[in-house]
This record gives sequence, structure tokens and C-alpha cells, in this order.
Amino acid sequence: MIIWVIAGLLGLATGLRIGWALVNKQSLVSAAMILALGSLGLVAALNWQPLTLLLDTMLRWNNVSTVLSQVALIACAAGSCVMITSASSSRKPATIRRIATIQYLIAAAIAAVTLIAFFLSPQQPEMAPEEYLRRTLGDGGSALAWLPPLLYVMFALSLVVWAGVRHSNRTRRGRALFVFTVGIVLIVLASAFFLLRAAGSTGFIGVGSAATLLGCAMLVVASGSLLPSIEDWFGARREMRVIRPLLEEMHDRHPNVGIGVRPRGPLLFRVAEQMSLISDALYLEATRALGADVERASRAQDPELAKTSPNEQARRIAAWIHAGRGGDRDAANVNFPGPNWLRQPASFSDREWILAIASQYRALEKSADVAVV
Repeated sequence: MIIWVIAGLLGLATGLRIGWALVNKQSLVSAAMILALGSLGLVAALNWQPLTLLLDTMLRWNNVSTVLSQVALIACAAGSCVMITSASSSRKPATIRRIATIQYLIAAAIAAVTLIAFFLSPQQPEMAPEEYLRRTLGDGGSALAWLPPLLYVMFALSLVVWAGVRHSNRTRRGRALFVFTVGIVLIVLASAFFLLRAAGSTGFIGVGSAATLLGCAMLVVASGSLLPSIEDWFGARREMRVIRPLLEEMHDRHPNVGIGVRPRGPLLFRVAEQMSLISDALYLEATRALGADVERASRAQDPELAKTSPNEQARRIAAWIHAGRGGDRDAANVNFPGPNWLRQPASFSDREWILAIASQYRALEKSADVAVV
């Protein structure tokens, strides 16, 4: 059951990445992330004993699921390495693609060597994956076949760990990268144990404990991969609540803005679209407020604006919109601070600025509701 929970989480993370790649332009980083997460999910699934027996029976080779797990782990390491090196590289796209191709070719060569060594070795009796590891890792000839994949996985994932720690930060993506890196560290530790076991020099930990560590690593990697989507979803829900009052007011004033637009797809896209509609409606409302006042419309600077904080600037815009509700719309236009006040401060992005105005407007709405009560 635990194996399928881990495989399900990794499958969900892979599906989200595939969906994101389909909605957006396909990139080298997205493809590498899909390969890494999908391969790690396959490693988890291949350690489920009924599936192991089914594959062994279908392919007519005992314990073949174990070597497939090794190949999947190699693919995971290759995908993770390509993902982190491509995302953190400042080289030209053509150079990044060539480096990624070289990394994939090296991983393919290691996987081919692993498969050849497995199929050339004498067949073992049918057994569970954990029991197969316990027997072959301690057997001199069979243990040597584990060295190429384990050395490659440790080297590639060590590079991922180094780059992940270097680029982790307090941002939403940085936190997710840190959690993902913690999971990769656990995989490196589990691989190190298996490597020491293959060399015949481990007695402090059993194969079962190392397999459990690998399972924990998969769970952490899945959590790190899902964390951005979870935070984005909750963040988008909060932003929708913040902008809803201002969006409804702007829609009542300018119902024709956004005709033909279908607010579907990922929640983040819907929020961005609604913020764009608010921005367009604010521009139309400012144009209406200025009317024939050409001098005010062409004023390049406003001395008062230079002395005003961003929060106060957003509050003035929100207060102007709030005062113009219903029949008071024309009377409120005399309080319009000016077109320059609609421009976001240098420290704000377009999205952050619309969100700041919407937050101030929502606060005014709540204050008005309390006053009425």
C-alpha cells in the first residue's frame, strides 16, 4: 500500500508536469523533470511484488524487474541532472541542448551496460526484490554488475544536490527546490549504502533499512515536486478572493471588457486573466474620469505622487473606485487622483499592483459593510 501511495504521488507530480508542458511551450527542463519523476515513480511501482512477478512471467526471465528498476533509477538521475543543469545554466540554448544530449547518451550507455551484464549473468531463482538485493549485492561476481549504475547515480545526483542547495531560497520555487534536493540527498545516501554493500564492506545497516530510506526519499521528492502546484493553488484561491469585489465592480461598469474570453484552464491563468480585465477596466474608467481635461491627461509628473507610499497610492485608487459605486460615479470623478497614479511603483509588477489595489478596495468594502451594520 505504501509503495502505491509513493508511486501515486510521483505519478501525480509527473501528470502535473505533463499538463503544464502541454499548456505552455515544451522546454528541455520540463521534459527532463517529466523523465525524472516518471522514472522514479516506475522504480516505486516495480518494487510491488505482484507487478514484479507479472513482469518476470511476461518476459520469461527471473528478477528482470530489478534490472528495470536500475534502468529507471539511471533515467531518474539523468533527468534530474539535465533539469538542474539546464535551469541553472546561463549558456546559449543550443549549447544547453548539446550538453543535455551528452548527458542522456552517457546515461543510455550506462543503462545498456547494466542490461547486458544482467542478461549475461546466470539466472537466479525467482525471489522478492529485497531478497534479490540481499543476495546479489554480497556476491562478488554479481555485485560488480551493480557498480556502473550506482556510481553513475551517485555522481549525477551529487551534482543535482550541489546545484539544488546553491539555488534554494525563500521563494515559492526555491522552497520546492530545497525539499526536492533533500529527497535527492536521501537517494544518494541509499545509493552509497548499496555501493558499499556491493564492495562487501557494510554491516551497520541492512538492505531493508536502505530500501526504506529509498522509499522515504521518493516520498520527499514527490512532495518537493508537488509543493509548487499546491502553493500556487492555495495562493490563486486567496488572490481570487481578494480581487473578486473589485472585479465585480469593474464588470458592472464595463461589461463589454473581455468579451469572447473563456476563463478556463489552470487556476493561475484564470487569476491572471481576471487581473488583466481589471487593468483594462481601470484604464477605461480613468479615460472617462479625465474626459476633456487634456492638460491633466498629458501631465507627465505629479509632485504629490512622488511623496506617496505605494500602499497609499493603491488606497487612493481604491477609494476613487469605491466612492464611484452606483449613482455616485460621476461625482466621484472629481476625486480621481490622476492617470499617473494608475502606474505601478517601480518595486511592483503588474500583477502585484492590481492585487494591491484590489486589497485596498476589499478593505474599504469591509469597512462599509461594518458601518452599515
